[in-house]
Amino acid sequence: MLIFPEIQISKGRLVSRKSRTTESIVYDQLPLDAVRSIEAQGAERLHVLDVDAALGRDETNADLIHDLLSSTEMPVQVAGGMRTAEQIDSWLEAGAAQVVLGTLAMTNQPLLAEVCTRHPGAIIANVATKDGYVMIDGWQTQTAFTPQDIVYDLQMAGVAGIIHFDIDRFEDEAAMSLALTMEMKKNTVIPIYSSGTVHSLDDVARLRYLPDIHGAIVGKAILEGKFTLREALEVANQKETSPERDLESTVLPHGIHQPLKVYLASYQLSLPARWWNLDLRRLITDDNPYVDVVIPQEDLAIDPDQMTRREVQAAYEEVVEEADTVVVMLDGIEDEAWTAFECGFARARGKYLLGIASAVENAPRSRFEAMCDEVVRFDPEEDRSTILSTLAKSVNTRLLAKSIER
Repeated sequence: MLIFPEIQISKGRLVSRKSRTTESIVYDQLPLDAVRSIEAQGAERLHVLDVDAALGRDETNADLIHDLLSSTEMPVQVAGGMRTAEQIDSWLEAGAAQVVLGTLAMTNQPLLAEVCTRHPGAIIANVATKDGYVMIDGWQTQTAFTPQDIVYDLQMAGVAGIIHFDIDRFEDEAAMSLALTMEMKKNTVIPIYSSGTVHSLDDVARLRYLPDIHGAIVGKAILEGKFTLREALEVANQKETSPERDLESTVLPHGIHQPLKVYLASYQLSLPARWWNLDLRRLITDDNPYVDVVIPQEDLAIDPDQMTRREVQAAYEEVVEEADTVVVMLDGIEDEAWTAFECGFARARGKYLLGIASAVENAPRSRFEAMCDEVVRFDPEEDRSTILSTLAKSVNTRLLAKSIER
């Protein structure tokens, strides 16, 4: 598990911000001395928050943070008040390893996608919550959406990770905050980090055993001497630590998105089936334009009247060979010999095979399910648009996971 020591800076001083309304705690230690101490204790990365910039104040700590960047060889991720692409470019050019975006990530998806594309692996999203809803503008404004509403969109925009900070942690037990953080991992493959939930070494040990939390941002407890960073790192890096650490090193250099070619194997002899396949492709590629979904019946220049069945088969085989992934509709496959052939050929060629099937209770399982690496299920009782939207999210998340593994 990763530990990110944090320093918060306001008016040039090292501080700890407790809530939206109370005054920050101010420490005697200078920010530069804190950075030197953190580096000497073996920190792998540093999280720096400009509190004044986050609150939209005219005077910020940009000059001081530039000095901090110049003083250390540690990778530093900078957070606080970034609202434009120019600001993000400037911090990365100044030596920041990553920038952390809060309000911008929640309110300007086009700009977020643009900067993620321009700086793959360098953009982290910070999701602050209060009473289960996302907060923006330095915790001052409550939005109408929950973190579960936004994390999938953040992933598809290309962020390399998500930090969750639950403001309620100041008043409640950490268990509720951690449960909310873990829930955010659903339909995401990028790292999720917890912030504000570590107050003792026991908290570090507990986080190590939570499978969906990749690391923690720790500040106040270290500054107040409850434990040292070195002690926290020793606990976090014990042998039982989750192997998810490799995920971050894979995502960060290249970003979450990589070109991916997908072959959709599906029955398409009826008009409703054709509309279903076309709409599913549209939703998948709308969310992730890096994915190219091929529907052979739509995209291949095949004339059954002019080609033998072997020539048609060869054309299909060629496209399957070129694909990184084959998505197969399992419902009805027993009655559709051609789709069954595509499924079997993809398995024989070692392709990642992702099945889609309805979740009907007590329904017999297709023998072709055993060929699939994974199966995504949908509730046939839901309306068509909900089914397709849910499937697109599930498929995209699995495609991203496979893309990272590549």
